[in-house]
Amino acid sequence: MNRALFTFISLLMIASITSAQLPPVGYIGLTLDDFQFQNGCSSGVGFYPLEIWIYCLPSDEGMICAKFMIDYPPNVIQSTVTTNPAVSVTLGTLDTGMSVCFADCHWNWIWPFHQALYVTDSTPTEVLIVKHPDPNILCVQFANCNPGYPTECVR
Repeated sequence: MNRALFTFISLLMIASITSAQLPPVGYIGLTLDDFQFQNGCSSGVGFYPLEIWIYCLPSDEGMICAKFMIDYPPNVIQSTVTTNPAVSVTLGTLDTGMSVCFADCHWNWIWPFHQALYVTDSTPTEVLIVKHPDPNILCVQFANCNPGYPTECVR
């Protein structure tokens, strides 16, 4: 009985370790809530406020920096940007191209920015993360935690 219980507990531990592994390709995205990842849609009538969080999930190589841009449609007005206290360097702006680095490498979800927005009408619209406008950059990138902090494309 004890052996069967030990085997069962060992299998549960292995399963939880496996599910906690980072993906081979990092991810960056927008959400409307703080670490709840509930919903990517909002609706309103006329002029209404909206908050977005930018979240990064490192690859299995970790992450120390990100390079991207946010594409805002014409009916969205940008407002206050809050920077995560773990951020050590920012270059650029969210709407013209952003390079952001953290003080330390990260191996789990992390948000570099939180932003308040205002939508001016009820026209269906999308706020999107796109690649940095630098012509030498071909994709949204993270600098991983390997020696020399090489960059990698993310989703």
